Amino acid sequence: MTNWGRYFLLGWVMLLCGGWAMAQTGTIKGRVYDKGTNEPLGYINVTVEGTYYGAVTDDDGNFEIKEVKPGDYTVVVATQELGTTKYTGITVKAGAIATVDAAMGGIEITGVTIVGKADLIDVNDGKSGTKIGKEQIGESTYRDVKEIVENQGGVSKTPDGLQIRGGRVYETSYLIEGVSARDPLAGTGMGVSVSANSVEEIDLVTGGGDAEFGNGTAGVINTRIREGGEKLSVRGSWQRDNLGFNVHGPMSWNTDVANITVSGPIPFLKNKQGKHPLTFFASQDLELSDDYFKVYANQLHSSVFSKNDSIYAPRQSNSWANTVKLGWSIRPGMKLTLTNQHSLNINQNSRTLQVVGNDAIMQPGFPYAFANNLDLATVYTHQSNLTILNFKTLIDTSWTLDVTAGRLFTYLQADANGRPFRDSTVDQIYDPQSIVTNPLQVFNPGDSVAYVYPSNGLFNNNGIGTVWHNHHAQEYTFKYKFTHQSKSGVHYLTLGQEHKEQEYQWVDVSRPWIGAPIRVNDTLTTPSTSLGSSSDLWLARPTQGGIFFQDEIKYKGIIGFLGLRYDYWAPGKFADNAVADPNAPVNDATREAYLDRSTPFLGKRWKARLLPKLRVSFPVTENNVLYFNYGHATQLPHPRFVYAGLDPVYQDRSFLSNLGNPNLNPEVTVSYEVGLKSKINKNLAVTLTAFYNDKFDYIVSRNVIIKDQTGRFVSKTFFINQDYARIRGLEVGVKQRIGKAITFNFNGTYQIATGKSNTAAESALQIKTQGFVNSSKENFLAWDRPFDLKASMIFKPDTSIKLFGLPLNGFRFFISSTLKSGLRYTPFEQTGVAANGRPIYEIIQDATPFSKIGSPWFWSDVRLTRDFSFGKGKQQKASLSFEVRNVFNNRNSQIINPVTGKAYRPGDPLPYTVRDPQYPDPQDRGLPPTDPARYMTPRQMMLGLSFLL
Repeated sequence: MTNWGRYFLLGWVMLLCGGWAMAQTGTIKGRVYDKGTNEPLGYINVTVEGTYYGAVTDDDGNFEIKEVKPGDYTVVVATQELGTTKYTGITVKAGAIATVDAAMGGIEITGVTIVGKADLIDVNDGKSGTKIGKEQIGESTYRDVKEIVENQGGVSKTPDGLQIRGGRVYETSYLIEGVSARDPLAGTGMGVSVSANSVEEIDLVTGGGDAEFGNGTAGVINTRIREGGEKLSVRGSWQRDNLGFNVHGPMSWNTDVANITVSGPIPFLKNKQGKHPLTFFASQDLELSDDYFKVYANQLHSSVFSKNDSIYAPRQSNSWANTVKLGWSIRPGMKLTLTNQHSLNINQNSRTLQVVGNDAIMQPGFPYAFANNLDLATVYTHQSNLTILNFKTLIDTSWTLDVTAGRLFTYLQADANGRPFRDSTVDQIYDPQSIVTNPLQVFNPGDSVAYVYPSNGLFNNNGIGTVWHNHHAQEYTFKYKFTHQSKSGVHYLTLGQEHKEQEYQWVDVSRPWIGAPIRVNDTLTTPSTSLGSSSDLWLARPTQGGIFFQDEIKYKGIIGFLGLRYDYWAPGKFADNAVADPNAPVNDATREAYLDRSTPFLGKRWKARLLPKLRVSFPVTENNVLYFNYGHATQLPHPRFVYAGLDPVYQDRSFLSNLGNPNLNPEVTVSYEVGLKSKINKNLAVTLTAFYNDKFDYIVSRNVIIKDQTGRFVSKTFFINQDYARIRGLEVGVKQRIGKAITFNFNGTYQIATGKSNTAAESALQIKTQGFVNSSKENFLAWDRPFDLKASMIFKPDTSIKLFGLPLNGFRFFISSTLKSGLRYTPFEQTGVAANGRPIYEIIQDATPFSKIGSPWFWSDVRLTRDFSFGKGKQQKASLSFEVRNVFNNRNSQIINPVTGKAYRPGDPLPYTVRDPQYPDPQDRGLPPTDPARYMTPRQMMLGLSFLL
């Protein structure tokens, strides 16, 4: 090692052990007083965040903290009567005194008061994640909560949805105002859509979450909705990717994004302080697009809004959202809010409905088979409505009560573009796979075996979508929590309970016309015999909840957190009755296990689990905090795995139909994390985190033999807890302010996700193909994306920054870029050549599943905005914007050709079992490889106009 290397290493060692012994120090002095009465506040705790430094004020409210090393700090003043205030950007210089004038006043029950610029990171917070405020969101290109979150560290965007730290898409706890907002039956991990224009703040937690939040093993997304202020405000915006010309051009696909927001006080009402106690916020948002596939239906029809199709579904993808929030400041320290968030989506994206952990993964939802006639494909109508009533009050100077009541209703209807469930009688063939378009074109016609000459693989007939689905989920949530801060400021207690009463209805039918009465030449030939080729119907009313307790302990710079959550759940009377009914298709082992492992109480049978959580953080040097997290979390299985086929009357008698298991337990994650948060100075912060998540009790499927209602023995697909996965990784984050105009963010993740199988159906497939399950072999999971790098920059100049002598104030510029590993795939190699000259590519012998990674994804989004002020006092504003998504028009592959590791391009070799346009064969099956969804979205240009009145 060179001398320079030794000196560098020695310097870092000394820094981590306490800094230079001979360095000069400074002093922080100040006075704490009541800003309303100017009376000094004695015996108040004053601490320097991210350090061991602290003091207590004297009788005159004065304090002095000596021997503080030079740097930028945040001083925290915590009082019982007047709340907690953070004074940021306090600079200490060697041999100098930094002063803090701590004027305290008003009790904030919604958070901590910050004086100065907000810190880039909170070194006192032992959790991993980030908070994204409305100011940052307003400068970006993000349109909704999903887009905001997917651009943060630890979150990966996939064709299935969003995955946090290698977890499956459904493992995230998605909340609005602390109440669950995800559809528990759709399986997408999301539910109620929230526009970016309605967001006050998003709190994203990727590691070390609180005991307050349950039923989520990957992370927590908690969205807080905006509120109205003291002044009436009217905002509006509109973006379009064309100006009426060439609406389906190469860089546009007929997209409109619009918003109108009105907020302010309820007039004619004022309190003693002259402020309006009642405020409101209302927002309406829409996003309409024909998507980038360049294939369109003439009209999407929703059976839910059959009379208003042209209004609610004018294009291929139609998203609507509206928000209303009322706030009432009853008195200082007491507030009541009422929030309603409603969203509606109508499209043909099959990913709208995905049974979690069971369906095919990593595939886009475009209905490619119907590309020749999308008017015959399945249309999905997803509607969600969430209403939340929240009451917060200060009981006294140290106790706070927070009570929340919420109702979530989600509804999903899927049918063949608005067609009824089935006609009263059937007089034609509906299944597109069963219709031969032109049987006169045959191959080898003179032989004893003749083939219909193959088409291009797409449906060219009048067959319709085979899915008919309807479900609704209704959840009533009641939640309360008490918080208490001890007089010493050492303990901050939280305790409470969350309870949910639920109703789930599921109707899923494949090919619903099968079994309907058949009419030939006006003659009824067969009666009604069955409900489609397969079906699943049930109505269940489960209950779940949790009792939580946590204590955050602060002592001389060390922060310890101990949390416990006692989760409980009851599958409900539907499952209880099925277990008790000898005619229900439940095997004896399941009955016995369910009765042994559940406890009867209040007419239901209950299960429970205790989940511990632990966090510790402490400064290793000034503004450098080391933290450690350990915690348990659970995720209840998809209700379909619990209730499918249990009804003794409405049950699918087809071979290998699904059979639920009422004795299923939640999937469990045990997480470990260690990290370092470093506030280099007030304009630069760095985080480094290592994490390990151990996941077990994932759902797998098995075949069981049971006796059905007719007395025959049939094979059913049964579900049990058995699978596991491991995710380990490193994360680094950098936040920097450069001068007054630039804010820069960078997040990098490297992680590996391995496990036994990717879906519940995969283990059953292993048994079917090889006779056994690879019980000990651990492979890469299909959604594993090792590298994920994200960077963004906001440039907002003032009059001091000029270009060619002209000031740039009024201009704003945003850019974000993402570079991440491509999708995993199992490699193929050439094993021979067919008689027609086609190379034969097959899976490499003994190849590890998903051992290869496809071509990486990269895209950049930019937005340039020009602001204008007008009117009296320049209070009214208008903005023009130009936005480009995927600036460099990168072709990111989301359907992988396992021969090349990229999306298919004409001329590429293909697996021998896949239809190859270069080698047509009369026995070809499946779709051609030219699915337009094989690539992610190309470049899109948007022009925008917004205003503020």
